[in-house]
Amino acid sequence: MKNLRLTLILGLAALLGACSTPPQGAAPSATLAISEGIRHFRGQVVVGYQDEAALQTAIQKLRAREIARIPELKAALLQVEGDALKASRSLKGLRGLRFAEPHLAQVTPPSEDPVERPRQESGLVPLANPADQILDGLPQYALDPRHLNAKRAWDLGFEGQGVTVAIIDDAADVTHPDLAANWAGKAYDPVTNTTYTSASAWLAFINNNPNISHGTFVASTVSAPRDGQGIAGLAPKTKFLPVAIFQPGYVGDFYVARGIVWAVNNGAQVLNNSWGGLGYGELVKEAFDYALANGVVVVASAGNSSKDEVRTPAGYPGIIASVAADGNRNRADFSTHGRHVSSAAPGVDVLLANPTWLGGGYGLISGTSFSGPYTAAAAALVKAACPGATPYQVRRALESTTWERSFSRQKGWGHLNAGNLADLLKQGCGALPPKGAVVRVKVEYFNQDGVFPGLLADVILRGKGLRPGDPNDPTPMYWARTNQEGEAWFYEIAPGEYDIYVAGADLALTGGFPEERGTFVGTLVATSGSHAGNPDFKPVRLNATQVELNPTDPYDPNDNTAQAKPIAYNTTTQMAYIFGQPRDFDYFAFSGTAGDQIRARVYARSSLGGTLDSYLYLLDGNGNVLTENDDIVSGQNTDSEIAYTLPNTGTYYLVVTSYTIASNPNASDDSPFNKYRLELKKTN
Repeated sequence: MKNLRLTLILGLAALLGACSTPPQGAAPSATLAISEGIRHFRGQVVVGYQDEAALQTAIQKLRAREIARIPELKAALLQVEGDALKASRSLKGLRGLRFAEPHLAQVTPPSEDPVERPRQESGLVPLANPADQILDGLPQYALDPRHLNAKRAWDLGFEGQGVTVAIIDDAADVTHPDLAANWAGKAYDPVTNTTYTSASAWLAFINNNPNISHGTFVASTVSAPRDGQGIAGLAPKTKFLPVAIFQPGYVGDFYVARGIVWAVNNGAQVLNNSWGGLGYGELVKEAFDYALANGVVVVASAGNSSKDEVRTPAGYPGIIASVAADGNRNRADFSTHGRHVSSAAPGVDVLLANPTWLGGGYGLISGTSFSGPYTAAAAALVKAACPGATPYQVRRALESTTWERSFSRQKGWGHLNAGNLADLLKQGCGALPPKGAVVRVKVEYFNQDGVFPGLLADVILRGKGLRPGDPNDPTPMYWARTNQEGEAWFYEIAPGEYDIYVAGADLALTGGFPEERGTFVGTLVATSGSHAGNPDFKPVRLNATQVELNPTDPYDPNDNTAQAKPIAYNTTTQMAYIFGQPRDFDYFAFSGTAGDQIRARVYARSSLGGTLDSYLYLLDGNGNVLTENDDIVSGQNTDSEIAYTLPNTGTYYLVVTSYTIASNPNASDDSPFNKYRLELKKTN
C-alpha cells in the first residue's frame, strides 16, 4: 500500500465505517456500514436463538430493540447502539444462541453487474433462424434441439404443470403479456412482510423503478407460457412467485431469509436465486437449509467473476450451482466455475421478457442469472413428474442427463438437455437416482482450561478417492462453517464415504500459530435417505485454543504520550491489539542516545496472521513524527518496519496503529483479531 505522510490525530471521537443512503424498503434509519471489509447495516444485529429466554437475554445484554423475527428459523433482527460487528461478537458464549452476526449486505445488486445489462429489441421477427428455434412467436436458440432441447420434453408431456417456482430477485412484472397467465397470484415484500395478491398493488409497490428489470427477465426464463406469441419458458406450465430482495438495493440477509421461508411456506417447490457474492452468512444458509429440509429444490447462479472460485449462495451444500454456457455449449468466459458447480445452461444473449414499465417487449441479455433459472425450470420438470423427489435426486437427474454426462470444473456435469431428462422421467419415478444425505458435524475445542464450542471452525467433507488437481474429477467436496454451538450442517449431499477435515478457527482471520488451531482428519459415511430429523452425525474434538473475541491488551491504556508504556532495546512486547475503540493508537516510550541506530518492527498479519495491516510511527520527545512506515514490502509484506539513526539523546515514542486508521482520519478499525507484537533493536 502507498506510504502516506499524516499528522497524528489524538483523542478522536468514535467513528464507524463508510456509509451510504439506505436501500429502498430497508428498516427505518438503516444505512450501510463497512467494517473490517464486511458490508452490513449499521446498528443492526441478527441472532439465531434456541428459545425465547436466550433471545431476551441477548436483547438485554445489547440493550437492543427487536425489529422483526422469523419464527421458523428462530432468528431475530435487533437494533443496537454503536458498532453492530462489535455488538455481535459480545454475544460470544451466550447460552442458547446459535449465532450472532451483523445484518449482512454483502450481495451486489444485479444492476451493478456489467455482464447483466439488457439489450432491448423492438420489432423482433424470425429472419434466418432455423425453424426449430421458433418455439412460440419468436426465435429462442437456447431452447432448440442443439441446446436445451425443450420441445422433446414438451412433446413427452413434461412442461412443469403443478409446480411453483419462487423468483427470489427484484420485483418481477406479473402483468407482462408473456407472464401474467402463469403468475401464482401472490408476490412478497420481505421488508414490510407484505403479501400482495393484486397485480395493481404490486405494480404500485414497484413504483416504476427503472433499476428493476432483472426479476422479470428471470421469471420469463422459467414460466413464460406457450401461447403462440412472444417467447416460452423452459417449464411453460409452471407458476411463479416473485420475492423482492432488491428494491433496487439489496435488502439484507435477514429479509432474504424471511423471503425464502415465505416462499417455502407458500408452496414453492423450487427456489431460483440469480444473485450472490462473497462471504458467509449463517442466517441465509439456515434459510436455505430450511428449504432443503422441506424438500424444496434450491438453484443458484454460480456468478459472473470468470474465476474458478466459490461464491455464495451457490457454494452452500445442497444447492444446485449453475454455470452460463454460450451458443456452442461451452462455458461463457464471464462465468464463475469450479468443483462445486452442478451443470451449465444457456446464458449468452438469451431472449427474455422486458418489464412493461420499461416499454415491455423483449430483450437480449447475458449472465449466469439466466442459466440459473433455466436450471430451475429443468428442476421443475422433475418435480412435476415426481413430486416426492428430494433436492439431491433432482440434482442428479439433471446431471446424469446432460449432453456430456461427464464432469469438468468448467461446466460441472455438462450442458443441460431437457430431452434426455424427459427420457429418464418417462421411465417413472423409480428410475430417479438414490436420495441424498444430511450430515451434522459437532466441533469442540479442548485444552488445559476445559472444553469449549468450536467457533469459526472450517469443516470440509471430501469424498473418498478425490484426485487433487484433476480438473475432471467428479468426487464431491463440501464446505461449511460451524455456528456458535460448534455445529456445521450439510443438507442434501451425495451419499458415500468422506474424509472429514476440521480445523479450528481460521488463522488468516484470528491470527496465531498452527498448533493453536488444531486439526482433525477422520472419516464418515453419508447415508442415502438420512434427513434433518435423523442426520448422519460426527462429533469432533480439537486440541485447540479457544477463540477470543474480546481480548485484553496488556498495555492498555497507552493511547497518548502521557500513557506510553516503556519498551527497551532488544525486546519484543507481549501480544497487543489495535482494538477496543474505533481509532486505536498504541504508544511505547524508549530512551535513546544520539547516534543510536535503531530498528523497530511490527509483527502483524503477514507474520502472525490475524487482520492487522499495521502502520508504525517514530516520534521525538515533543510528539513530532520523525518517520513512519506502512509495509515492509509493498503488496507482499504488510507488517511495518523502521530503521533510523537517532539525532539526539532523550525520549522517543513508537506508535502502532492500522493502515486503515492512519490513511483516513474518518475511518475506524476495531477488530479483536488486530493482533501484533512490537520489536525494538539497537543495531550499532
